[in-house]
Amino acid sequence: MSFFKKRNLKISGNDTGGGYTLVEMVISIGLVALLLIVIVETAITIARSHERAGNYLEINSAAVGAFSRFSRDIRRATSIDVVNSILGASDGKIVLKMKKDDGTDDTTVFYLAENRVKEIYNGADRGDITPTAVDISNLTFRLFTSASTTAVRVEMTASPLASSTVSAINFYGTYVLRGSYVK
Repeated sequence: MSFFKKRNLKISGNDTGGGYTLVEMVISIGLVALLLIVIVETAITIARSHERAGNYLEINSAAVGAFSRFSRDIRRATSIDVVNSILGASDGKIVLKMKKDDGTDDTTVFYLAENRVKEIYNGADRGDITPTAVDISNLTFRLFTSASTTAVRVEMTASPLASSTVSAINFYGTYVLRGSYVK
């Protein structure tokens, strides 16, 4: 006899076969409920993973953009205005001097304000170089000098503004001022 077929039982001339008993219905509903719980938990896990991946992508994108600007301008610089820079502090500021072909200086300033990395170029505020959805809690510039070269180490800590699933991530970069060793 097949497991899925019901026997027809006749009791006192009444046909009671063909239906399911209460126990069978409770077991069926329990199995369906268990399956639905597994499906819902899987969907919630996937949604959380997607959100976390999006937050990491946003943080990394902000860091790549900021470090790209640091790299370009620090490497172009011929000197650093140490007097007006804030070096070694978590709310750092660096003032870069770049010689133009006509002998005049271009000045670029990177600094941390309102949890955003900002830029000033030749006295004009260029605004934020990190997006508003990313919180920058640390921007530290460290200066290294030798007899022939000058280098800057940049440390930045970023975290998503509205997420508790992703903790802060530290980013580092070291750049040599090309203009410091070009005579």
